[in-house]
Amino acid sequence: MHFSGEITQKVDGKGRVSIPADFRRVLDEGDPEAGDGKRARVRIVHGDPRRKYLECYTMRAFDRIVERVGSMPEGSEDREILELFVISGSEVCEVDNDGRIVLIQRLRDKIGLAKDGGEAIFAGALQTFRIWKPEDLEAEKSAKLAALQARVTGNANVLSLLPAAAGADR
Repeated sequence: MHFSGEITQKVDGKGRVSIPADFRRVLDEGDPEAGDGKRARVRIVHGDPRRKYLECYTMRAFDRIVERVGSMPEGSEDREILELFVISGSEVCEVDNDGRIVLIQRLRDKIGLAKDGGEAIFAGALQTFRIWKPEDLEAEKSAKLAALQARVTGNANVLSLLPAAAGADR
C-alpha cells in the first residue's frame, strides 16, 4: 500500500486534524503494534528547517530509516546530520478513535498554521505523506511546474519523466 491523493482537512484550535481514511489504512498496515485495541501511530518528521511541510511515515517505514542511519559510521558528519534533523527532529502521534492526530504547537508552527487552527493539505508521496499549509503547497507546485517546463518540451505527458521499465522500449 502507499499514500496517494491530496486532501484538505480542517485543523482545530487544539491542533486536532483528521487523517484521510485511505491514509489511515496505510498507517494501520504499517504499524506492527496496531490492532487488538491498540491504535495506529504515525512518525512525523519536522527537523529539516529547509522544508515547509511535515513528512509523515508509517512506523515500519521510519524503522527502516533508523536502521539505515544506525548502519552509518558513528560520529560521521552525515550520520550526525540525519540524527539531528530526522531522528531527533521527529514526533510520534497516535491516531485517536475518531481518526485524528494532534499536531502539537511546535508542528503547527513549523508549517505556519494559525494558533486557532486553519486548513492543512495531506499530500500523498508513496511511502510518506506530507502535511502542508495550502499556500506553501501551491507555491511548491508552481516551482515544480517551472522546473518541469524547463525540462520537458511542449505539452509532453508528465509521465515521460518515468524511467523506462526493465525490458521495455520507450
